Amino acid sequence: MLSFSNSTRLAAAVAVCALAAPAFADAPPMTLTVNSGAFGKQVNLNPNSVSASGMGTYTGSVAASDGLWNVNYNFSAASATDTAMQSGSMSIQNLSGGEMTFSITLSLPTAAFEPLSGLFNGSISAVLFTSGAGYFRSVDTAPCWLATSGASVVNSLLAAPVNVNRNSTGTTLIGSAAFGGSTPSLPAPTFGTNIAVTLSFVLSAGDTASFSTQLGGAGVAIPAPGVLAVLGGAGLLNRRRRR
Repeated sequence: MLSFSNSTRLAAAVAVCALAAPAFADAPPMTLTVNSGAFGKQVNLNPNSVSASGMGTYTGSVAASDGLWNVNYNFSAASATDTAMQSGSMSIQNLSGGEMTFSITLSLPTAAFEPLSGLFNGSISAVLFTSGAGYFRSVDTAPCWLATSGASVVNSLLAAPVNVNRNSTGTTLIGSAAFGGSTPSLPAPTFGTNIAVTLSFVLSAGDTASFSTQLGGAGVAIPAPGVLAVLGGAGLLNRRRRR
């Protein structure tokens, strides 16, 4: 058994490790960033409503100042010190006279305290709507869907090359994929200060790409070095006493 002094030190170290960050809104503003070639726009999305459980609903639209594209979004999201989830749909219409290359990021902040590793799950389903002939394709070697947390990549879906073409007006499934199951289970190096999804693609003139996407994460505490040292010392002491 541990002596009283060793038990006290161990309890104190564990308590320090378990301290959480200050309280954070369950449905904080999300950040939507749309880059289209040389032009970009970043806006904060405030929740339209927040449920009693802290889940926010985010709906609305964002248009380019030059009128070349329009984004409609409908998401649910919530986050805390060690959990975060964003799920919903987004569509973007290319209103220009030529193809456009898009990079769209939807970022949800967390109140994560360091150090935390993470477990994640996610999914994507994408559809192309054309007025006449049109197409959707990936950008060089970049995946169409990329999940990150902090500065770390979590996973990617719809890997390049993706090339979907239509010869007439209509709807075509671009693809769908998922990972991590119904609850976050895919390990990742970090559960950081945000979780984000980035969509990258080329879209033909006058057409629309629609996405249903989800990303969830759970932080896993990493014991501080002092805690590991105390635990190691306690184990060594126990072995010596058993001898």
